[in-house]
Amino acid sequence: MELFDIAMKMEKEGESFYRDIAKKAATQGFRTIFNMLADDEAVHRETFEAMKKNTPVVIVDSTVSEKAEVVFEKVVKEDFLSEQSQLSLYEKALEIELKSIEFYSEQLETLDREDQRKNLERIIHEERMHYDLIDDIIVLVERPESWVEHAEFGVREDY
Repeated sequence: MELFDIAMKMEKEGESFYRDIAKKAATQGFRTIFNMLADDEAVHRETFEAMKKNTPVVIVDSTVSEKAEVVFEKVVKEDFLSEQSQLSLYEKALEIELKSIEFYSEQLETLDREDQRKNLERIIHEERMHYDLIDDIIVLVERPESWVEHAEFGVREDY
């Protein structure tokens, strides 16, 4: 199977997974975030389809991280507590993002065309942003007390 076919399959599976998580989310804020992640995966799939067909790629940069910050400004402690039952799904999402990042990074050198490499680098960057966002969600769901106390999204403790 060719790189683009594998990538389209991975992105389609990621989109479906995020749509499923969105349906199971206990709060509207989390539904919104996971639907935005699904939308990004759909854009990635469309990018790979265009790359496979050698047609121009419409570049749409992800804004999910910025929009997620706005969503989290409205979240209350109870929202995080109600999402704790979904924690294993969020951890699986983290694994999916990591798998994508690793696979795409390995495939960069196999591309001959500079425009395709740049498109793949952009997708890797966005997948890393997804990874970081989901990781932040996990931390916030696991520790809602510190989130509410500090009211800072995206700030990580030193380990």
